[in-house]
Amino acid sequence: MALGGRVLGAVLLVGAGALAIAAVAAAPHLLRTARPLVREGLKRGLKFYEGARASAAELAEDIEDLVAEVKADLTAKPETAPVSQEPGAGR
Repeated sequence: MALGGRVLGAVLLVGAGALAIAAVAAAPHLLRTARPLVREGLKRGLKFYEGARASAAELAEDIEDLVAEVKADLTAKPETAPVSQEPGAGR
């Protein structure tokens, strides 16, 4: 069993080394091939980011306006509540 485990470990180590060498050898070709895809992905990501940023700024402005309206309502003179004119009221 110990010999089988050592052989398996050695095979895995050699395989991992071969994979690492193949990755290093293929990296320049993969990068050249993937570059247009990466650029397009970055363009789309930046457009999405800018759109989301503009939407967030618009939302913040709307909330600030709403808060200002509520504060103005709270500081305004309280008006007398209108008397209900419903039929049957006051019986």
